[in-house]
Amino acid sequence: MTERIALLGYGRFGRALSGLLLEAGVAHRVLDPRQAEVPPTLRASSLPEVLAGAGLVVLAMPVSAMRATLEELRPHLSPGQAVLDVGSVKVKPVQVLASVLGRDIPWAGTHPLFGPASLARGDRPLRTVVCPNELHPDAVRRARALFERLGCEVTEMSPDAHDGLMARTHVLTFFLAHGLARAEAGKDLPFAPPSFQPIARLVEYARQEVPHLLGVVQSENPYGRDARVGLMDALTRLHLELEASRASASPAASEAIPTPPGLSEVRERIDVLDRELVELLARRARLVQQAAKVKAEHGLPLPDMGREKSLLEVRRQWASEHKVDADAVEDVFRAVLRFSRRTPQD
Repeated sequence: MTERIALLGYGRFGRALSGLLLEAGVAHRVLDPRQAEVPPTLRASSLPEVLAGAGLVVLAMPVSAMRATLEELRPHLSPGQAVLDVGSVKVKPVQVLASVLGRDIPWAGTHPLFGPASLARGDRPLRTVVCPNELHPDAVRRARALFERLGCEVTEMSPDAHDGLMARTHVLTFFLAHGLARAEAGKDLPFAPPSFQPIARLVEYARQEVPHLLGVVQSENPYGRDARVGLMDALTRLHLELEASRASASPAASEAIPTPPGLSEVRERIDVLDRELVELLARRARLVQQAAKVKAEHGLPLPDMGREKSLLEVRRQWASEHKVDADAVEDVFRAVLRFSRRTPQD
């Protein structure tokens, strides 16, 4: 028998999740500051009331509100209950759950990969990610059982792996959709070829679902900025390649340009430095692997966002001391961090 649910939050996703719970016959009560929007048959007026008889407590609220809610919730919880979050990022929510609830109250991080718009379209199958939790494996089992009851295909994935995957998919989709909408792609066209249809769907996606989530998936995902920078780098390279191809096809390009004296020597010296840089990157990646193993042994967060922020600030300071562009140096070291994360583990 599925456990009774205490649902905290009745925004767009909370309302959609409540609908799925009703369809599946899962008993639940709802607590939300906007009480008037909650149906009277589901409405609870206080934390003790919504928690009474509930086995699972689901936090359907912005990630930014989680810590304050958990700290208010904590005195009312018992070890027999389990707390789940449903945020679209996982590194930060899991860190907050572990910090506030720790070993005493079971908890699990989850991400239902659906929302009101996809449910309205009838998209199937429904999918949910549940994060493994060595402290509370039973909470993970209970979370899996709940979402399977709702008809979801459940995948277990670490918070770090989840956010890395979402950065390359979820984050970039929202980024492209919003960018295309701002560029007014397809506006006032008399007609559009079939090849434009995927773009039109992205623009419509931006109008329907992105505005309220854009900030969350871009700012809360620790890999979000790297994903956006990587995409912009790739687009810039593609643009330059096309420009170069266009230039080489012009008649003037057929005229050979002589190499100025001394340029070949400078280029050779640059090549030597670049080879040394690659060797240094390889050495750095090996040190990062060693650090990751030590962190895993001691249960420390990976990635450590505080350490990365401090690292970038110091590199900017070094850049200023050498009178080079601090923003450009920061971009270089963000790329180095991406490289280190992608280096295969031994």
